[in-house]
Amino acid sequence: MRRALLYIIFITTVGYLSYNTLMEINTPKVNERLNRLPCHKNIIAFERSYDTKSLKKAKELLLSGNYQLKSDIDKSQFMKSTLFTFISLKDTDQYFYKLIDEKTKKARAYQNGITVDYTIFENDLDDPKKKSPKSKLYRGYVVLKIKNSNNKVLYQVQIDFMDHKGKDIYKTLDCALESFLTY
Repeated sequence: MRRALLYIIFITTVGYLSYNTLMEINTPKVNERLNRLPCHKNIIAFERSYDTKSLKKAKELLLSGNYQLKSDIDKSQFMKSTLFTFISLKDTDQYFYKLIDEKTKKARAYQNGITVDYTIFENDLDDPKKKSPKSKLYRGYVVLKIKNSNNKVLYQVQIDFMDHKGKDIYKTLDCALESFLTY
């Protein structure tokens, strides 16, 4: 009886450790805080690759002009939104098109290419979920997602911006694109 109990405990422990190891291997890697590019030095950035094998092809599609741009904003919910009185999505889109087009080899022509999808989030200082003083230091953040033609996210990066009027948002977009292209 005692031997059977030890055997069950042993099998359960091995199963538990095997499951956790397998989950660790199959979980997409997240860098806690990026610091691999000069633009990462003074900001907080996180990136994740969901399909490393497809990233090379996605970069080729982007650089050949085979992409479409999607953008959105997410205003604060608990405090009065003011960020988007200083910046507009139309202006950031124009800037981002220009930024990408400077790096591409051909004119833009989307045909089963990738989607460059970015959202500008306004930091909501009155959000009751924000408990840490550090979470209230930045003005907002940009999330850039690179998606394949099936709308599957291949790569994602999140980068904070600090300026109250969003003057550094263009620098943030530069950094987000550079983060993808150098990943």
